[in-house]
Amino acid sequence: MEQAAEEFLTYQSMLLVNRVQQNLGREALDKMSSHDIDEAFKQYSLGRKQTDLESEISQFLKHFSQRNVAAIFKSLEFENFTLTELDKIFGFRPNNIAEPIPVTESRLTNAILPIPTFAAFGSASLAQLRKDLWRKDSKGMAYFKHQAKGNSKNYIEHYISKPGDIEVLPLEQAEQIIDKFGFNTVKLHLIFAAHTMNQAVPWEGKFSLKASDVIKYLGWDKRTDLPVHQKLSEIAKAAFVLDCLLVKSVWVEGRSKKGGINASTPTGRMWNVVVDPRGEQNLEGKVEKPKEVYITVQPGLIFHSFLNKAGSRLKEALYQFGYLAQDILRIDPYHDELALRLAIHLAMDSRIHVSGKYRVETLLKHLLPHTVIDTARNDKRKGYDLKQRWDNALKLLKKLKWQIQFHESYPEWLQPGSKLKKPSEARKMKIIEWLLQAKITIQPPEPIPELLTTKVKPIPKAQNQKRIPAMKIRLTSDQIRKGRNAKGWSQRKLAGWLGVTQTLVGYWEKGKRTPSEEMENKLRQLLEITD
Repeated sequence: MEQAAEEFLTYQSMLLVNRVQQNLGREALDKMSSHDIDEAFKQYSLGRKQTDLESEISQFLKHFSQRNVAAIFKSLEFENFTLTELDKIFGFRPNNIAEPIPVTESRLTNAILPIPTFAAFGSASLAQLRKDLWRKDSKGMAYFKHQAKGNSKNYIEHYISKPGDIEVLPLEQAEQIIDKFGFNTVKLHLIFAAHTMNQAVPWEGKFSLKASDVIKYLGWDKRTDLPVHQKLSEIAKAAFVLDCLLVKSVWVEGRSKKGGINASTPTGRMWNVVVDPRGEQNLEGKVEKPKEVYITVQPGLIFHSFLNKAGSRLKEALYQFGYLAQDILRIDPYHDELALRLAIHLAMDSRIHVSGKYRVETLLKHLLPHTVIDTARNDKRKGYDLKQRWDNALKLLKKLKWQIQFHESYPEWLQPGSKLKKPSEARKMKIIEWLLQAKITIQPPEPIPELLTTKVKPIPKAQNQKRIPAMKIRLTSDQIRKGRNAKGWSQRKLAGWLGVTQTLVGYWEKGKRTPSEEMENKLRQLLEITD
């Protein structure tokens, strides 16, 4: 401040000398005594308008500030800082600009990931893996339909839109995007879902991922066949495609008083995605070889509509989740495509199909185009190839600690790796037919089956009311934490028993959130809290 004041006074003195000289002339000024010059300066200063002085002060401070800021930036090399970092340093942020979205660590630390089991997530995964099931409606629009198992009147449809536009594309145009569906998009879809369930309130928050972290999470950092910038670009393309996926849910809620059918039919994006590649621009203004890609994600606002309009069952489904072993995301689809398809399907189906018991044909029809199975039935060589693919898939899942049990209809000679020959009494039927009719139980690795028991043994409401009377005193955070520790459970395990996120349990134990009355009853029963 002292330096600024000194410079301003010097500036004013020079300005006064110039103006007095202009009024009196150079020769007259040289002949004046120092006393006469002081008097002339006083008269000139007192005669000036205050507004002129204020304007000069303002202009000087602006010039002084710009000069000093430029010097600071030059000496400290602030041009290498990002806008977010500069904002943290200086605190400059207009009121109309939102806070930056924090970059989330993509390499989730848990080996077991929580994945929402709402039908739209499962159908979205299937829509990306089974491009052969997309159809054209009466208007020529591309759609993928998933029928509900419990009620044929309920179904989910997926459509393709332009990025940033809700307009549905016809099949011919949509096929260009559908062709880009595959394992990259479905894996990223599952990662988005896992991050969503890590939010304190799912569906309400935004998060940003670094593609370089996603690459490590998928195990691509060990791949040497692609340069880093191409790996980043592949992740960016997958995120771009997910932004084009729409979902429509037709959920029948009952009949109206007039005899009509009440239904909820919201339509919207699965994910709102912004892809931000960073690197050198080419002449067209594009970043061809990104050094990093930031992916900002917001769960589709359609889920707010589900929560507000749909029935209680759907609301409950939104907050239930299954579990995905992170090893699934590292399976190489080029060598183990069927294993990856099988693992993803079983993980998404695990909460609904808790027993894990399937007929092989049922699984294969869900995973592969029906023409593949029909061809295997009619062509001995194709049948052999399909069995080999199936056997290799089971071997890999077993290596990843999946639990596999063969039923009586799945004889030992038919099992993977067996050296037994097909018995003579079984030769009336082709090996592929034996395989398709065989039954098998496949369950995810521990501790997933234990976590999924909340679906098998729900806590009946009637029992809650009888065994646990209404309490005037609410559970405290200390009671929840001490009760959990007494059981020897982690927060994640307790969350699994309750069907909520680990983050929410953490909030309860820190006193940041309080459980609902229904959840409090469950906590009291699970943790055996009576006081």
